[in-house]
Amino acid sequence: MNSTSFFENIIAMYGENLIWYAAFAFPFFFTFWIVGKKYFKKIRIQETERANLHHFKHDLGFSASTFLIFAIMDVCFLYLESIGYTFIYFDIADYGYWWLIVSFLIVLFIDDMFFYWSHRAMHHPKLYKFFHRVHHESTDPSPLTAFAFHPSEAVIEQMMHVVLPFLLPLNFGVMIAWQIFSMLNNVLGHLGYEIYPKGWVNFPLLQFKTASTHHNMHHQLFNGNYALYFTWWDKWMGTEFKDYGNRHNQIFERKNIKKSTEGLYSLTISDIRQEVNDAFTIEFANVHSIFRDFSAGQHITIKVNIKGETLYRTFSISSIPNTDNFLTLTIKKIKNGKVTNFLAENLKVGDSLEVTAPSGLFILNPEPAHQKNYVMIAGGSGITPIYSMIGTILKFEPKSQITLLYANRTSNRIIFKENFEKWAKEFPNQIEVKHFLSEEESPKKAVKGYITRISIEEILNRYGKNKVDFYLCGPEIMTNKLIEDLQYLGISKEKIHRELFLITAQNQANTSQKAQVSAKVFGKSYQFETQEGKTILQSGLDQNIPLLFSCQSGLCGMCKMKCTEGKVMMKSNQVLTEMDIKEGYILTCQSIPQSKAITIKNL
Repeated sequence: MNSTSFFENIIAMYGENLIWYAAFAFPFFFTFWIVGKKYFKKIRIQETERANLHHFKHDLGFSASTFLIFAIMDVCFLYLESIGYTFIYFDIADYGYWWLIVSFLIVLFIDDMFFYWSHRAMHHPKLYKFFHRVHHESTDPSPLTAFAFHPSEAVIEQMMHVVLPFLLPLNFGVMIAWQIFSMLNNVLGHLGYEIYPKGWVNFPLLQFKTASTHHNMHHQLFNGNYALYFTWWDKWMGTEFKDYGNRHNQIFERKNIKKSTEGLYSLTISDIRQEVNDAFTIEFANVHSIFRDFSAGQHITIKVNIKGETLYRTFSISSIPNTDNFLTLTIKKIKNGKVTNFLAENLKVGDSLEVTAPSGLFILNPEPAHQKNYVMIAGGSGITPIYSMIGTILKFEPKSQITLLYANRTSNRIIFKENFEKWAKEFPNQIEVKHFLSEEESPKKAVKGYITRISIEEILNRYGKNKVDFYLCGPEIMTNKLIEDLQYLGISKEKIHRELFLITAQNQANTSQKAQVSAKVFGKSYQFETQEGKTILQSGLDQNIPLLFSCQSGLCGMCKMKCTEGKVMMKSNQVLTEMDIKEGYILTCQSIPQSKAITIKNL
């Protein structure tokens, strides 16, 4: 075989490999991720959708390079086969039918063993960035992710398909069956949806075949579930995630979760812990996956009844997502705060609260492959979502660096102080904590005063302004000033994330018109007219229309409804995603009518 025919064969094989990829990955991607996305949502593994166009493009690009590597290896292999160096045979009678079955099982066992140990090796810190980092760009994998490998990893992935035919007599039909089984298994492992039935992980023999949830958890949680085809290596080596079985089964139990007529969930309090001063933490144990698989930084809304008055308040989640089987809210009592004072003085272990699902756009979704520099800025109780974000980075993004700037009046007001000290000792090369105390003379291990532009400049001098992501949460006066400082220092808007975010539409929302609104709330229809300059919610409440609401600031999502007719302008939005808005969802507390007729309905 001369060089010309060699390259021609590579091109031909490359085209054939791409056809195999398209035949396996594309139908599953279009069926589950595009056409049947809403229908199959009930069996989606991760409750929070984290994959986006960036990930899809990334996966397609590296899959293309993977199959080029496969083509080169395949052509070299076929050349050696053609001159008699392999043990591939075509006549079944040469070894009999029994060897077809036995040899197929042998290659699966060896391939699975090689994958497990090579996979674990590629997770070693010194090897990871050279082999496996590319594949872990997707924490919410899709079928397109199945073969998105760095070229060096692609060589390892194809290794057994090239080596074993030199060691064992394998029928050509076994080779084809092996390839089909391998590709199908790989696509299903990255499907993002669980097609293996309920109870699969509990059957005596079936439990050893990896379900889709098994590998999905590896992408999301990183250090565990390394297996390819079967679970026994993870079980034998103790690397299987302990809640793998529960995760799988809970997917099919979602439909049985009871909600109130308002769409609220009931959570039972398992613990109440006093933090510092007027701050306390409420813990809900044995929560469903929707309260574990959230994005760090999100919040939930609580419904309480105080002396016959129904009130709603929104609180940030302080627990770390996908870590423990509980959810925590850390709350600070507010002077004259009706709800916070009621919760602090009346709640006890065993009580139940009605809450919404986690929501909010002030979020951080970790990517194990990333190596970022984060600057977390918090003031007072604004530390709550920041705490969840920091814990998430430490657990799921081990290569990233964190600098926390935390402002309080005095040291006895520092929430999570002991936990931060513990993290600083446990992760000395990953997190740095700086406290700023404005009202304490000669503070120990803290800066006297406020977080200033100088504090930020010191960090930028260390990392560079284009290599830092800022997350801010705290009093509005503080964060407004710091955002001005960041912009003055040349930090782009894309690098600044803040708890309160007003969209540009706010400046245009003064122009409104009266509108006839048809609202369907929990099956009942209502008609009312909006008042000029007022939101749909304000106009409805003025006329005793039972529209749901809580914060009235565009933060909690309690007033979320779907607009099926008409046009509105939202002043503020911290809850709805781009997909929500495309599907017609609005926040009535922020929606100013822009058309004469509007039709809305609740979820």
